[in-house]
Formats: sequence, structure tokens, C-alpha cells
Amino acid sequence: MANRQKILERWEFPHWQKQGITLVARSDARACVQRILNNGCRFYGYDAFRVDGESIQPFLEFSSDWSDKPVPSFEVIIGQLASHPNKITHYEFVFEDRQ
Repeated sequence: MANRQKILERWEFPHWQKQGITLVARSDARACVQRILNNGCRFYGYDAFRVDGESIQPFLEFSSDWSDKPVPSFEVIIGQLASHPNKITHYEFVFEDRQ
């Protein structure tokens, strides 16, 4: 099973690796969520971050975990992301291939 970074590389999706975290810019979040869902990946949730230079600040209050419950619809997930404050600049989407 490929890890998230390898999957994003295979998809040629914009991301970067920082301190062991695979980050997707907020501006690319919608497309990333759509790709995860369209590819039938197991989607466990996401963590929200603010990246400022070399500093990474997590915001657990703006993170979601669906590891033990059904994944919401695309519209619900995008609504959640859109409701986050502007201080959120990146997300780590937690998912894996079903292969």
C-alpha cells in the first residue's frame, strides 16, 4: 500500500513534505479531496495547519477524523474546509489506496 506522499506523486498533485507531514496548500484542497474520493481511496480525515516559513502550527480544532464513522459527502467536506479561518494555509489529508 502506497503512502500519501507516493500517491500524490503518482497523481502529480502539488504537495510538499515537511517534518514528516505531507501538506497540500489550502488553494489545492478542493481538488485533492475530489481526487481522493473519485479514486476510491480510504479517506480517514484531515489535519489543518498554518505554515509560515519554517514554522508549522497545527490546529486540531479544525481537523476531522472519520476512521470510525462514514466519510461525509464531498459537499460537506468542502463546506467544512471553507468554514475554516484564513489562518489555515495547508492540510494533511489522511488516506490510503484500497489496493
